[in-house]
Amino acid sequence: MRQSKILLLLISGVMLLACGIGLLAFGETTIVFAQAGESDYIGVRECSSCHRTMVREHAETAHGLALQDVERDKDPILADFDEGEAVRTVTFPGEDEPRAFTDDDIVYVIGSGKRVQRYLYEVERRVYMVLPAEWNVETGEWQPLSLAGNWPDPAYDWAQNCAYCHVTNFDAERGRWDDDGVQCEACHGPGSVHAELAGDVRGDPTDEDLATVRAAINPGIDPQICGQCHSRGTNADGLPYPAGYVPGAELPEFITLFSPNDAAHWYPMGHASGANMQYNEWSNTSHATSLSNLLANANADEVDSSCLTCHSGDYAYTQSLIAAVRAGERTGAAPASLTPDTAQYGVGCTSCHNPHSDAGLPANLVQETYPLCTSCHSTENYTGEGVHHPVREMFEGIQVLPQVSSRPSDHFLNMEGPTCQTCHLPVVPVETYFTRASHAFKPVLPAETADFAGLVDSCSGCHEDAVSPELIQKLIDDVQTDARTRIDAARAAVNAGTPPWVIEALDFVEGDGSLGIHNYAYADALLDAVFAELDLFPATGE
Repeated sequence: MRQSKILLLLISGVMLLACGIGLLAFGETTIVFAQAGESDYIGVRECSSCHRTMVREHAETAHGLALQDVERDKDPILADFDEGEAVRTVTFPGEDEPRAFTDDDIVYVIGSGKRVQRYLYEVERRVYMVLPAEWNVETGEWQPLSLAGNWPDPAYDWAQNCAYCHVTNFDAERGRWDDDGVQCEACHGPGSVHAELAGDVRGDPTDEDLATVRAAINPGIDPQICGQCHSRGTNADGLPYPAGYVPGAELPEFITLFSPNDAAHWYPMGHASGANMQYNEWSNTSHATSLSNLLANANADEVDSSCLTCHSGDYAYTQSLIAAVRAGERTGAAPASLTPDTAQYGVGCTSCHNPHSDAGLPANLVQETYPLCTSCHSTENYTGEGVHHPVREMFEGIQVLPQVSSRPSDHFLNMEGPTCQTCHLPVVPVETYFTRASHAFKPVLPAETADFAGLVDSCSGCHEDAVSPELIQKLIDDVQTDARTRIDAARAAVNAGTPPWVIEALDFVEGDGSLGIHNYAYADALLDAVFAELDLFPATGE
């Protein structure tokens, strides 16, 4: 029986390879990224029989609490029903007089309650409508949920508008689902083959046994898996979610994302204006293309594993498995390290976020923001020639040349100063009263906010009391124009006799990417040293 299951798994892998759905070689074992219909959903309870601790921790995350059953779950309703009677008043189907809905009308709670809670009413058996008022957890008050002129209206239909991203294995045609909340199989795919193979392994499993069991489940690191819900678009049937998507498949085959040219869903500066559009934004960044750009723009013999450390999310994931085996924290043989030929993904969602638990950090980050960003945006771990993304060194003013001393930036020296996230993941307004951290990974400049109420640029959040947005923008323009002009002039003056440190200084300032904004004093001092060496300072009169 076990041999037939293994054969089925291998045949499934061949089918997937032929279909181009995506496989990855880990040593001798083929990782099946989608089960091609051979595996069925089994539910989170079955998963917990082996992964009890992980399931228990996950149950307390926003994913695990995405939908809560009022009867089954422990006191999930946060709202105060002594307040907001007028906001909650509606005319229910089959009733003649309007009344304020109560907690007795609620069958499900939508969301963990980090910011708001919304509630489901059962119109008829297993047909649900979102109620037209929501509880604002942050302000402690009821507020209207105005999706249409009247309630009930198709705009409030749970199955058509919301359900897919709040449950696991949602059947769009029947309006049914397996598990409340975003559970294991929403990200790891159907688990029946994985579970059956695991059940067949008794006693002391061999390394081959473990590899086979692990190969039958999706590792969940493909950014498209997160993108199935953390995105906005429409599918071929007009639904706002990718009905039928299974982890490991190609997301564009199931949904067309809203284009950055769509003014209804994007700000013109490249930040999305809708909720849950992190994947839309990320898809347009150099994080998404970090691996493909590396392979396209470098000679094959110049790319090695040291490059993949920062350019490939699945390489980093595989290295973590190897380290866990070496530390005795994971059983079985370590997987083979990935190469430029076998790595698949750039810097993706799980490079920064841990979807299983928040570990006490906001947004489920894997570590604090600054060390997380500078683990790659620094020359510290770069083994190639020259400088490469020296953002940390510029921001902290670390001395890189004997000719110019260390000059930390004022922002770095201020204990309450900004971090990478402050400027590069700006909080933008979405929909009516929500805000969301943009994943376009670029600041909102003061000049870009004039026509958008509530949109605050990345500088004024700290400096609005000291200087106007107009003056901040002028400073940014002057600093960057000056740096660009001086770099271009210096490069034009470089010749065969120019000392190597001059080139290194120019590469350092330019490679930082901010053209002086991360640390104007240090960039200015480096360019002054270059100009002095190249004799580019204008002559002064006697």
